[in-house]
Amino acid sequence: MTTNAENLFQAIISHAKEYGFVFPSSEIYDGLSAVYDYGPHGAELKKNIRDHWWKAMTQLNENIVGIDA
Repeated sequence: MTTNAENLFQAIISHAKEYGFVFPSSEIYDGLSAVYDYGPHGAELKKNIRDHWWKAMTQLNENIVGIDA
């Protein structure tokens, strides 16, 4: 990655950690570094993205039926 892209990525990660979207696993459970757990806001964001994707892929198309396996 370029330096500009690396700086942007670090800024996004820093913002996500500061506002409770993610927490480094190593801080909570003494786990692997560079692995993150979802915080309260991150869990809600993940659910909203999943629900939007599910609606866009299954409910808005007549020829597609959703299954969960």
